[in-house]
Amino acid sequence: MAVSIVDVARHAGVAPSTVSHVLSGKRPISAETRRRVEASIATLGFRPHAGAQSIRRQSTNVVALVLPMRTDSPGWQQMRFVLGVLDAAREHEMNLMLLTAEDGVAAIRDVVDRAMVDGVIVMEIELDDSRLPLLQEINRPSVLIGTPREPTDLVHVDFNFAAAGALCVEHLHDLGHRHIGYLGHSQPLYDRGVGYALRTRSGVLDAMAEHGLPQTWTAVEPTPAGAARAIEDILAQDPALTALIIYNELAFLQVLDRLAQLGRSIPRDLSVITIGQDDQAASRAQQTSNIPIPATQLGRVAFERLTGLIAKSDQPVSTLLEPHLDRQGSANPPLD
Repeated sequence: MAVSIVDVARHAGVAPSTVSHVLSGKRPISAETRRRVEASIATLGFRPHAGAQSIRRQSTNVVALVLPMRTDSPGWQQMRFVLGVLDAAREHEMNLMLLTAEDGVAAIRDVVDRAMVDGVIVMEIELDDSRLPLLQEINRPSVLIGTPREPTDLVHVDFNFAAAGALCVEHLHDLGHRHIGYLGHSQPLYDRGVGYALRTRSGVLDAMAEHGLPQTWTAVEPTPAGAARAIEDILAQDPALTALIIYNELAFLQVLDRLAQLGRSIPRDLSVITIGQDDQAASRAQQTSNIPIPATQLGRVAFERLTGLIAKSDQPVSTLLEPHLDRQGSANPPLD
């Protein structure tokens, strides 16, 4: 026979309503009484009915993850963020609702108005994101994976993409390279104002300028023809190019294939550093020196921040993770 609240109350020597208040947290209960009730719950193996507990707490035990699914976004990298959130949700015995509409505003408003979620995590943050006013308006805790242009009271977790771009330039400059090119994302990401694309490019170009280097860069469309055009463009800008920084998950392999077709050997003819290519780079015969993006960690941190806000146990704290370079021998000093 299933254990009931009445059984727990009798075992703990309290009223059934006291057990309900311990479970819901809606009324203050003394530490000693709470300890007795929790001990009885553990001893008897009581598991509250999810629907009834949800009604008492006005909680759904569900978190929404807003992830716009676009053709120009790196799906495999996005899924690593999702897995980080999902793993953390499982550990907290919570469920995850994935909202994939490109805009996301209507979907967020719908699940909040229908009281379907306890909180919202939003990915693919643009510098001037149309979802932010709604998130500041709704009566639900929210966490951003990404950083908007202007400061906001919304909690965000992010990777220091500007520092990652600068770190690539610093490493190549220290090796002696003075002709460095940057192959970035496709143009639509820059046009939309996607934060990670713009901040990485700024980090690269600012570091080039600080060292007095030409700011050589181009966007790359994620097709073989797009990769070929980008390489032709960047070599036309600087025929003396000795090093490349690549941050484009969808075009990375096509760029390397095109360089091989042109007879450009890595690192003999061209040193290469990548950003965010840890999964794909491992599939190559020669790995590239790479700055990994801690997507899974960011997903987990975002969920932890959100559950703290939901439980009102944490202060709103934003997090910025710093980059590190995994050196794999694809970047050497330039040949004389």
